[in-house]
Amino acid sequence: MQIAIHYGQTTLPLRIPEENCAGLIIPCQEQIHPGRNQELLSAAIEAYSTPFQSQIHNQRLCILLPDATRDLPVVDCLAAVAPLLQKAASIRFILCTGTHPAKTQGNLVLCDQVRRICRTAGLHICDIMVHDCQDADFIDIGITRRGTAVRCNAAIRDTDIFLVLSDVKPHYFAGYSNPVKNFVPGICDYETARGNHSLTLDAASGFCAHPYHPNPARHNQPLAADQVEAMEQIVQGRPVYALTTISSHRAIQWAALGPVQEVCAKAFAQADQLNLHIIDPVQRLIVSPGGHPNDMDLYIAQRALELTEQAVIDGGEILFCSACRHGIGPANSMDHFWNLLTLPLDQVYQAVQGRYKMFSHKPYRFAKLIQRLRKLWVYSELADDSILAAHMQPTHHPQQVVDGWIQDNPQVRILVIDGANKIGIKRHT
Repeated sequence: MQIAIHYGQTTLPLRIPEENCAGLIIPCQEQIHPGRNQELLSAAIEAYSTPFQSQIHNQRLCILLPDATRDLPVVDCLAAVAPLLQKAASIRFILCTGTHPAKTQGNLVLCDQVRRICRTAGLHICDIMVHDCQDADFIDIGITRRGTAVRCNAAIRDTDIFLVLSDVKPHYFAGYSNPVKNFVPGICDYETARGNHSLTLDAASGFCAHPYHPNPARHNQPLAADQVEAMEQIVQGRPVYALTTISSHRAIQWAALGPVQEVCAKAFAQADQLNLHIIDPVQRLIVSPGGHPNDMDLYIAQRALELTEQAVIDGGEILFCSACRHGIGPANSMDHFWNLLTLPLDQVYQAVQGRYKMFSHKPYRFAKLIQRLRKLWVYSELADDSILAAHMQPTHHPQQVVDGWIQDNPQVRILVIDGANKIGIKRHT
């Protein structure tokens, strides 16, 4: 059985005998041709265009966009919604970087694309800015019930109404990637992000749960609840609308426009239907985040492991195929991410105790996964000595890993998950 999984900007072929292949799981929307983007966006916008246009008439509109590290088809979405924006009094675009670097080539390109769309649509009352969590004018908003001090970019001070563009997928500690995250941490300062992210250490802060989920049994998600409360403090009753998609590799499967809570509830239910899988765990697992940009560095790619690790048994093995062309991750993450992970594993847990340090949830979760596996293989562009220092096993020949598994146990069952950054895996209980 020949399987090709995404790896960087290309694909990686692997051969697995049919009797050993436990299945191939990919995001459901990858089966949809990108040519449907305009059709789905047009239908979503048309369904809510009249009330939305009446709401923004003569209002100062702020549009919150994901930054260039996200794979939402921003250009398609913005081009589709732009004709609705003619009657706004003014429009401000903010690229919501959260703790990501602001001054990147990708963000510059995205800003140019936004300007071009505005010119084409005849929107001459626009400005665009890239949020910087370390260097911006911030407003002190308040403190959430869970202790997060909320400080947000002052550029939203004069806003009357918000429109958020966001893709939805399972998120390993925020429940789902969703429009609320464009506010927190999207346009907040570093300390707000740190306070909110400290809740990742709460076992209930997992994926596919959120206060906006239509199923009340899935509301218990402390970190997501903190984000919702902080967003409500930021907007202070001002209307928030969202154009939300479910997509992969720029191909849209589903889209909706409307009030943020209503749209999120629909999107979460749809994301579960498309990309939440409940399975019996296997002995061996192959994971690809889904290629660029989801495997641009290990900091981003780790999400794929967190979302799918329940698919492998304790004592099993994972082959993680992630190009990581940009290395480990942002420079500001190294001290409390990578440098911690290279400590002995028992020291990793000790280092995370006490006051939460930003990014330290990543080595904590990595260490827990590594400790319960027999081996975590990594096929990437990272240096071998770096991978070994972090208690993982590098390989330059992923097919040899697969062949070795079968040689050791001819009855071994191997599950392949591609596009794992958009998939949630839970075990049968």
